[in-house]
Amino acid sequence: MRMVLFAALFIFAASALPARSAMLMPPETGYSAMRIVKTGGNEISGKVYSQGRNERWEISAQGMRQVSILQHDAGRAFLYMPDMNMAMTMNTADAEKYGVSDVFTGIEAEEAGTEIVDGEETTRYRIPPTPKNGNTETMVWITDDGIPVKAEGEGSQGAFSMVLKDLKRGPQDASLFRLPDGVTPMTMPAGLPGMMQGGLPAMPLR
Repeated sequence: MRMVLFAALFIFAASALPARSAMLMPPETGYSAMRIVKTGGNEISGKVYSQGRNERWEISAQGMRQVSILQHDAGRAFLYMPDMNMAMTMNTADAEKYGVSDVFTGIEAEEAGTEIVDGEETTRYRIPPTPKNGNTETMVWITDDGIPVKAEGEGSQGAFSMVLKDLKRGPQDASLFRLPDGVTPMTMPAGLPGMMQGGLPAMPLR
């Protein structure tokens, strides 16, 4: 799996409606939710915040807190580790290798019907497999205001899924999408994309 953004990705048979192409981009709508990702027999969950095509996802991995921050319009992606008070920014080569750059340019998809997911009216999109996304077949369910509430897919590294729970719409504080004062990010070493590796759909797309 890739961090495709939002990112991003998935089971119910498509309806018989004719497919229409679309360009998926991060949502403008402000919201917070619990994001649950399952992949490779593991489950990762954490609070996600989104506003104005920026995103923050907070998780705990191996006992350490990790925060991914994506700034769409600025074309930047950070990994912040609060326990160490340090941050890294993804370099261009890794962004291209792991598909992160797609979040800044959009992802081509096909409409594949509509469906109610957890009480939300959604449009289902199919993202076809390509070498750039790791040959991953993906379906993503997106609300009318651009929030991806569900995703499922399967690629060379197996099946994966993502769901949002406890979705709450509303403005999010701008400080959530910045590094704390005094924290200067270093460039992430090539080949070490940290939590951004492994195909977590960290940036929802619309």
